[in-house]
Amino acid sequence: MPPNPSIQRLPILVVAIAASAWGLFWLPLRAFEDGGLSAGWVTFGQFAAPVLLLLPLALWRLAQGRHSGFSHAVTGLLVGGAVALYAESVLLTEVARALILFYATPVWSTLLEVAFMGQRLKRARIVSLVLGLAGLITILGGKTGIPLPQNLGDAMALLSGVLWAFGSMRVRQTAGVSTFETVFSFFLYGAVVALAIAFLPIDAVGGPPDWTTLKTLLPWLLLVAVGFLIPVMWGLLWGSAHIDPGRLGILLQLEAVVGIGSAALLTNEPFGLVEVLGTALIIAAGIVDVFGNRGSTAKSS
Repeated sequence: MPPNPSIQRLPILVVAIAASAWGLFWLPLRAFEDGGLSAGWVTFGQFAAPVLLLLPLALWRLAQGRHSGFSHAVTGLLVGGAVALYAESVLLTEVARALILFYATPVWSTLLEVAFMGQRLKRARIVSLVLGLAGLITILGGKTGIPLPQNLGDAMALLSGVLWAFGSMRVRQTAGVSTFETVFSFFLYGAVVALAIAFLPIDAVGGPPDWTTLKTLLPWLLLVAVGFLIPVMWGLLWGSAHIDPGRLGILLQLEAVVGIGSAALLTNEPFGLVEVLGTALIIAAGIVDVFGNRGSTAKSS
């Protein structure tokens, strides 16, 4: 029986707002880098601050005999690690490139579902795959003719999309997990990956902040965690559980549209024909993937 549209109205609104807001995640990342944090420690701060705020509640739930999210290490490392790599990539390459490479997720999702979940490669998924691969080739090779990452940020953005596809597949296969568990494990294990990145012996990642910088930025890190990161992630995960997959897939495209559009408008980085074409192909791949899955979902329900 199809979900009642009136019941879905609030989750749809919440997911639309949260997805649009998540498309602007690159703004606080760049702001903290401009404020004096190195790239690696900006990313770690975005995960560590929410963990500090959520940890007391997680420990309370644990003391009450309830699940808290500590046990979801694999899912947390995949999903949180994917976003940690994406956040790092935004600081190490052009914002639009990082966004386009990350949002090529339908390519990896399609390949994973065929390889590991036994799904047939139907016409819509083939079209989505071709569009997504064309978008990747365009953005990676549009300026050099060689479709390979041009720098560390490109490589991280590409890897983040692959990990996100793995993590999303695992989330779909896991039932009965509360929103708090998912949110806490996302930030906790994302912080682990971000900390590992921060200690990589790579000049572009940078070193730890001095006490003066940390003392100045810590209140802002906590404010962003309370006012942006936790509510946005909570809204995405809570709303996603109450919306049918077709609508959800369409709404999540707002992340890519807002993110890439804002990067084109608010940065002085190049956004020419290559970026426009790559964006169009990646978003088209996502839309085709959504409608292809929507048809199969409707038949199976």
